[in-house]
Amino acid sequence: MSNLDIGEHERQDINAQVRRVLSDLGNPDPPLNLIEVRELLNLDLHYYNSSDHGALTDLAHKMKVGGKQILARPTLILDVIRKASLSALWVPDRRRILIDDSVPAPKLLWTEGHEIGHSLIPWHQQYLFGDNRFTLDPACHAQVEAESNFAAAQLLFLQERFSIEAHDAGLTWENVKTLSKRYHNTLTTTLWRMIEDRDPGHPVVGLISRHPHYPEIGTSPDGTPIRHFIFSDAFHAQFGNTTASMVFEVIGTYVTWQKRGPVGESEVSLFDINGLRHMFQFSSFCNCHDVLTFGTMVS
Repeated sequence: MSNLDIGEHERQDINAQVRRVLSDLGNPDPPLNLIEVRELLNLDLHYYNSSDHGALTDLAHKMKVGGKQILARPTLILDVIRKASLSALWVPDRRRILIDDSVPAPKLLWTEGHEIGHSLIPWHQQYLFGDNRFTLDPACHAQVEAESNFAAAQLLFLQERFSIEAHDAGLTWENVKTLSKRYHNTLTTTLWRMIEDRDPGHPVVGLISRHPHYPEIGTSPDGTPIRHFIFSDAFHAQFGNTTASMVFEVIGTYVTWQKRGPVGESEVSLFDINGLRHMFQFSSFCNCHDVLTFGTMVS
């Protein structure tokens, strides 16, 4: 998965929605308290067990007083959860967030933030629990998810607050870990924000991938070695010819056989869209689930 281009109008609208929430909360310091966010937005949070058919059926029937879709077919929620393999769900009619209780604790904050993001974006309600839920064009569905991820990132990282702190800190693994703890987010989401928001005008690229020496570490759901391809605006503009596969090949040239912590770094040359050569400093870190990598242009 790579960055999806979100329209400028959509970005501005989502940012305005998030800014209103943060303002109403008194522009809090990190970490953001999502209980306060839910109370402000009048959102309800419930956990479910996707392997417990009885509990899901009971939940579906309790929710049948919602909109027409659920009233006419109480088990629609079961279909949505199971067929789409969802770990969380936003139910507009009930202003309810549902999260699978199997979601690992470190990912709960982002999962909840993502669903809150759906609730903040007015045009997302037409895509959720609609007649075309499973016939929705995959590209359109991916765009909806990207917009919700953008909203979650702006909310959980307090918009410009994180960008300023990240820029002052510098892009190192120690600083990624420090900011991860400060904002109570995972290393993966914190690195993502560092790459995109710290200095959009400087070429930086990142990859969340499989470990080149251990296939069991980091394989994406579709079996490919690349889970996420991340880049700053400047990298996209100047190095749009560089693919995720090319970056993964670069990682394979220097990553060590270690399974945890720093797993290697190297200075690598990349060619921009005009064929000019530039040097990048690459560095990789393994969190036992994936290999996280960033590369920043140095010359």
